[in-house]
Amino acid sequence: MKRYENYPEDAKLIDFTKFVIVVPTENDRKEMVEATKHIHNSDIDTDYITVNQLAHVYEEDDFQIVVDENLYNRIKTRSYEN
Repeated sequence: MKRYENYPEDAKLIDFTKFVIVVPTENDRKEMVEATKHIHNSDIDTDYITVNQLAHVYEEDDFQIVVDENLYNRIKTRSYEN
């Protein structure tokens, strides 16, 4: 896994992991926000870039957690077809 120690201090140069969390309802979004707050406040090694990103999703939930029931159902259906 990528660690911050292997990158310069300038955040613009960090190879962040690209991801979006898709949930079907606003209640699911709220649960994900609370879960990421819990992760953030837990004793975890946030020197790993992607772990740190996940731990801070709650701070940027407007664009990291997308509520879209149709998209969620399309993704869910595709994942079960394999």
